[in-house]
Amino acid sequence: MATRIDRSSPIPIYYQLKTLIREQIESGVWRPGDRIPTEQELCRIYGISRAPVRQALKELVHEGLLIRRPGAGTFVRGRASRSLPTSPIRMMCSDPHWSEVLEHVGRVWNETHPGRTVGFDVEVVSHTQFYDLLSAAVGSGTAPDVAMVDCVWVPGLAQAGFLYPLEDLGGPWNHTSFGRDLYPAFVAANSFNGRLYGLPVKADASLLWYRRDWFAREGLEPPRDWKGLVETARHFARPEVQRRYGLSSPLAFPGGTTGGEATVYTLMPFIWSAGGAVFEDGCVVLDSPATRRALRFLRELVTVHHVASPEVVRYREDTALHLFATGKVAMALGGSYEGRDLQALGGWGKATFTEHVGCVAPPAAPDGRPVSTVGGTSYVILRQSQRPALVMDVLRTAVSPSTIGDLYRSMLQSLPNPSFNDLITPDAEPLLAQVARMIASGRARPAIPEYFKVSRQLQAMFEAVFATAAPVEEISRRTAEFIGAISERPCRLTG
Repeated sequence: MATRIDRSSPIPIYYQLKTLIREQIESGVWRPGDRIPTEQELCRIYGISRAPVRQALKELVHEGLLIRRPGAGTFVRGRASRSLPTSPIRMMCSDPHWSEVLEHVGRVWNETHPGRTVGFDVEVVSHTQFYDLLSAAVGSGTAPDVAMVDCVWVPGLAQAGFLYPLEDLGGPWNHTSFGRDLYPAFVAANSFNGRLYGLPVKADASLLWYRRDWFAREGLEPPRDWKGLVETARHFARPEVQRRYGLSSPLAFPGGTTGGEATVYTLMPFIWSAGGAVFEDGCVVLDSPATRRALRFLRELVTVHHVASPEVVRYREDTALHLFATGKVAMALGGSYEGRDLQALGGWGKATFTEHVGCVAPPAAPDGRPVSTVGGTSYVILRQSQRPALVMDVLRTAVSPSTIGDLYRSMLQSLPNPSFNDLITPDAEPLLAQVARMIASGRARPAIPEYFKVSRQLQAMFEAVFATAAPVEEISRRTAEFIGAISERPCRLTG
């Protein structure tokens, strides 16, 4: 077993460190629940810089081996089900932080149901591979009891026959009773043929992160429209300003298929704000002057104004977040779900985070209004589950604002329930208060079974805007035609 970093090795330093940490856990040096050394301590122990340390820890957290607890440190994750003799609930998710929520839910449930104790056996997988991995598990007969999915996948999974409709599992889980305390967009997104299949558990909105402290120092306000975005970004593109803050670029965002769903999530607001849409009245209406106007503006951010890197087409879903957290860009398009990761990556405490980081809705088109993409995560119960009724009962606890509201607030996460807003203190929790307003006025992606394939076409459309010189008219027309064929809907050119 290696005990040091070999700088002469062709293996990247971060990967060597990742292997060392994994070996110490597997050999029992660090056990489940133990706190591992801090980033600074690991730098000192192995004589390396912070960048590879952060990369190694990030990947181990993403793989579910470690878990970060803001203000406390990074710990070896243990499976709650190991200490509970009955009813392990198998779950698949892509959020490495979610074990903390599930541990809380398990404790609350077990305290009130001593005769039916449960634990969670969680498999954490990559977000970009999640849909394919879940489909493969269903096909091989190894599907989990429950999955935590992006709500836009729910109709497709329901149409494929993978999921239980919630009303079939007993209890008051229907549009009337449960949906009463949900934003309408989340009821629609989690339904198929009038039946609710997904249990919304987390709400988020797309936004523009900006360095509040740098903006104050430069005497700038956060941009509210496209003109303001260009002017502000060009200010940070000035050589003397770039040198002052060590910037590589003023603005970052995912811009292609490598970014996956994050590309659609962060860039669709530009089309919506300009007056465009993907579907309308049963037709594909993407090929419109509004869409072309938005695509042209996005292209010019890279090719004319030079305020975003051409490399956006190669950014992963979290690249912009890392660039922003490490001070390489002054602004980043992203989502409110990134708040906790951003705070951890920046090494900021709660108060410092608020001083350094601000957010606004994605800048609006001229004469348009700001529009955020409203998204979220939902629990779905797989038909291969051996105890679907028990799982449903436990999940009732997992979505109750009174049970998990305070924990969500500490994690900088939002619930899809208007009643959650009553728990927020706007002055003390400005991010959550801002996100609540964005969610209330935001717009959801199309809730259709074919969305998974439609999304890939939209990702390719944005990538073509940044990676090719093809006219935007050609790009929007071709994308609309592909989406029309996929969804079996007619295409209509809107004026």
